[in-house]
Amino acid sequence: MRSKFSISTLSQVLQDELSLAQGSTIYVAFSGGLDSHVLLHALSCLAADYPFSIFAVHVNHSIHFNSTEWANHCQEICDDLGVPLVVKTVTVAAEKGESLEALARDARYTALAEVLPENGICMTAQHINDQTETVILQLLRGAGVHGLAAMPARKAFAAGHIVRPLLDFSRESLVDYASLNGLHWVEDPSNQDSQFDRNFLRHNILPALRQRWPGLDKSMSRSAGHAASAAAMLDEIGQTDLLSCHATGNHFFPPAIARLRADLLTGLSTIHQKNALRCWARMHGLTAPGDERLHTLIRLLEESPGKGEVVWPAGAFRLYNQTLWLFDNSDLSQPVDTLLGWNPDKPLQIDRPKLELRAIKLAGEGIAISAINDSRLQVRFRQGGEICRMPGQHGSKTLKNLLQDLAIPPWQRATLPLIYLHDELIAVSSLWCNPLYMPGTNEEGYLFSVHYTIH
Repeated sequence: MRSKFSISTLSQVLQDELSLAQGSTIYVAFSGGLDSHVLLHALSCLAADYPFSIFAVHVNHSIHFNSTEWANHCQEICDDLGVPLVVKTVTVAAEKGESLEALARDARYTALAEVLPENGICMTAQHINDQTETVILQLLRGAGVHGLAAMPARKAFAAGHIVRPLLDFSRESLVDYASLNGLHWVEDPSNQDSQFDRNFLRHNILPALRQRWPGLDKSMSRSAGHAASAAAMLDEIGQTDLLSCHATGNHFFPPAIARLRADLLTGLSTIHQKNALRCWARMHGLTAPGDERLHTLIRLLEESPGKGEVVWPAGAFRLYNQTLWLFDNSDLSQPVDTLLGWNPDKPLQIDRPKLELRAIKLAGEGIAISAINDSRLQVRFRQGGEICRMPGQHGSKTLKNLLQDLAIPPWQRATLPLIYLHDELIAVSSLWCNPLYMPGTNEEGYLFSVHYTIH
């Protein structure tokens, strides 16, 4: 923990510890409160020498009756500092049993992600006191080392990164800076409401702990660092295990995040299986499933004839034909009745299922461009009864049988785009092309590919 916050100590953190390059674009999450005001003020003082571009982003949660006044206060501060301000208004409503605090946080980060450009940096003003609270709350929730690592100083976020340059500083040092520089800030009365867990901890518990153990915040920060190191090591082990279990075959991009060979996964020890599965989920932006669901999945892998499913709020594991698939919680198996026109010279964006259909030109591959002859293709989805013509003297096969022969999992079959020319089926995703429309050896054809987006 650094003893004093100043413009020079912030500059040192940005250069030495966060490796913030000159010319960076910084979006500061600006609530109008003490912490974010100190950060914005200090950054604006540094901008002339660094230099970097600064934008402030205020998220109006529309919860408190003073929320409009707070947004106006933020505008006045930004005008004085010469910093452009973006105001994002969100609506947060908690149902029974839901946490208003958690919903507001999720809405805030969603709004920040919408503003952040590619390679942009979102800066937030959490300090070492916030880190202590986070570590204790995670401990009370029974979190593992990834949770106890609390808030990293820098991590990937949306199209760029989120950076927390104040984690080495105490709130008291920020108050001193604000007083020295005559800063004025808003006070959210909800920060005093001890019905929220963080506030209860902040006002009722931590003062006594700090009185008994004055080095509490420094010790908690050090423990978070140890947990982060352990988490990184577990991730390295998990990624190695995942690579050893990677499933090959079906060389099209499916509407799932990834897949593993179940037989190789069950060859790992239980503790390695659980770590690999958690790592797998986190690698793809999903909250890892809890112990109970992981135990259920491991039993399924050991006992199943090759089929089954384990679902948790963030995602689902689906086992089919001894291959384990990972999905987010989108419902990809619902029938789709979209009918779209398509010029294959341009990618086609489809909203449900969320995918991009592309065509590349290759000699002797796919569907002959001359056969299309400026006609618009149609893209449909499975309705039942479709027939696929086979090469040579092999006649025809139903689409259902073709997909079964290719071992396409049942939940994927409704999401495969079917490509038609004048009401005749000429291609099924990247899996099959009508042999009657194949180009000659030196003739150009369209080869179709499908790119699914889950998030």
